[in-house]
Amino acid sequence: MNNRQSQRFSGHESFVCRYGWLPKLHRAVVADPAVLRNEERAMHTLGIGRNMVKSIQFWGEATGVIRSREGHGHRPGPVGDRLFGRAGWDEYLETLESLWLLHWWITTKASLAAWDEVFGEGGLQRFDKRGLVEALARRGEGKARTLVASTLEQHASIFLQTYYQESRGIDDTSWCPLQDLALLTASRDNEGQVAFATNLKAPVGLTLRLFSAALVEFLAGYEGQTVALSEVLRSAYSPGIVFGLDEGLLRVFLNQAVEGPLRRALKFNDTADTQSLRLDAQKVDPELRFDTVAEIAHA
Repeated sequence: MNNRQSQRFSGHESFVCRYGWLPKLHRAVVADPAVLRNEERAMHTLGIGRNMVKSIQFWGEATGVIRSREGHGHRPGPVGDRLFGRAGWDEYLETLESLWLLHWWITTKASLAAWDEVFGEGGLQRFDKRGLVEALARRGEGKARTLVASTLEQHASIFLQTYYQESRGIDDTSWCPLQDLALLTASRDNEGQVAFATNLKAPVGLTLRLFSAALVEFLAGYEGQTVALSEVLRSAYSPGIVFGLDEGLLRVFLNQAVEGPLRRALKFNDTADTQSLRLDAQKVDPELRFDTVAEIAHA
């Protein structure tokens, strides 16, 4: 889904997406679409420091909670409307389902280099920070503007802090809620160096509703085509890769989807000779279509 030429290595201003930022940002943009265009007003409305204004805008756009309106500030984005809008799924961002949605959106839509490397086409499953920085440097080759080492280091650090924190204080609100997905595990080698691995296990909190919505979005790129199960399991930006599913878990979700929320729209051919899927997008419940929710909300 992403293009290496458009990949981003910066913009987060050294801050992870903090707990509580996104619902607050959505409410602020609904009340005042131009709030982020005035730094002083943004600081007062959002209760953040001056150095965080650009960061909260970055994460709001990267997660699909807000989207830019050329010359008119911002408006709620597809994820913002789905989660925090009228009849939204999760007004205060309290469920793991919502966090899986944010993770899906950042990975498949935001064109962030570290996310592409680990959860996208890069396929980096086991790595330490130095290895991640080296992989990012290779991704940055050929860009019009040479990336300095500090940019690569900071981007790698932000990615790791987004999904992993060794310890957290009871009242610490500086942590990123995506850490709760446990997508990265860490271990130390004999020299004390920390190594990370993507966690391929039952994804706690991933609901059938969100899996179905992500599957619809993924299969939309194959409109009218029969898609091999292996594509859904292992291709870049697929539900299998982004959600960390093994084949057994993927089959469980698919069988539940064709019996439940996608029973009219999805056909899953699972025989000894063929394992494939075919989606009829016209029969998908609008509840499972992120490309329509914002259009409906702002019609």
